[in-house]
Formats: sequence, C-alpha cells, structure tokens
Amino acid sequence: MLTSQPREPLHLEGGTSFYFFDGPADAALAYARELAPGTDVRIGGGATTVREFLAADLIDELHIAIAPIVLGRGERLWDGLEGLEERFNIESVTSPSGVIHLMLWRRG
Repeated sequence: MLTSQPREPLHLEGGTSFYFFDGPADAALAYARELAPGTDVRIGGGATTVREFLAADLIDELHIAIAPIVLGRGERLWDGLEGLEERFNIESVTSPSGVIHLMLWRRG
C-alpha cells in the first residue's frame, strides 16, 4: 500500500499481509513484485494513486467503478492522461444503480 506514513506490515489471519511503502509508483511496483514473485499485483487507491500508475505506464488492466455524484465534487481522475484510448481497449457497463464500470486493458 502506498502511504505517506511508513509503518510495519499488517499480517491478517488466513495469510493476507499488507505492506506499506512510501515512494514513487515504479518503486512501489518493484517492491510488490519482490514480495510476491510470479503473481499478479493489484493496485487499489484513489484517483491520485491510479493517475500516478497510469501516467507511469505501469497498469495492464484496470477496473474503475464510478458512482453518480454531484458534478464538481471528488478528484479528477483523467487530468493529464490524454491518449489512454491509444494504449488501452476501453469498455463501459452501467449497472441498475447508476454505477458505471469502466474496464481498460492494454492493447496488443
């Protein structure tokens, strides 16, 4: 987990562990791959985290759930990420609740 407050790892019953890292996206991904060699690495976070990983071209697949809110609130996810449609296939699905699911996956 990216954090601005470094802390000790959190180990849960059942084997799940959370490691906390304070640094840039590429270094965080390298650290995660070191901790879990040969497995998928999942990134969770807010708009700032997702934008940082997308800008650094470190994401292969992305699922974003967008909840309907009043315009003008929240963080802007897509600022500075022009051209994503050239790097990713994009599909959107709207659920009955109004939540929009965007799926992006790297082209070729």
